[in-house]
Amino acid sequence: MDKKILLTIKGNHRGADGENSSMELITEGRLFQKDGVYHIEYEESEISGKEGTKTLISIDDKIVSMERSGTSSLQLFFERGKSYVNNFVTPFGAMQMEIYPTRVKYELNEQEGRLDLKYQMAIDGRTAGTNELTFLYR
Repeated sequence: MDKKILLTIKGNHRGADGENSSMELITEGRLFQKDGVYHIEYEESEISGKEGTKTLISIDDKIVSMERSGTSSLQLFFERGKSYVNNFVTPFGAMQMEIYPTRVKYELNEQEGRLDLKYQMAIDGRTAGTNELTFLYR
């Protein structure tokens, strides 16, 4: 299976100071399956602030990974109850990012799917707040 999809991405960020910000992006993406693992791939846009970056999300049995490449580079892992630390490389330099997922849920098939992620985040050791991401496709 390899097909084009209409992908809706909804994000909410609650900063350490309690301030909320939200965004929603609708874009064309690609859904494919390899060795029993679902993959969602899409190009970031100017709206997301990551224009020139490709994002690949891989959904395996117990773990979800997100890899960004292009103008910014990042690899994140989401496994409920496990903390992950990685370097986030931007055109302005690198920083250390730690995430602690508190929700990793998904329902996927060839026609439609949903992925829900919620995680606490720290950058260079300082709490940066909580993020929620929802990916919907059809």
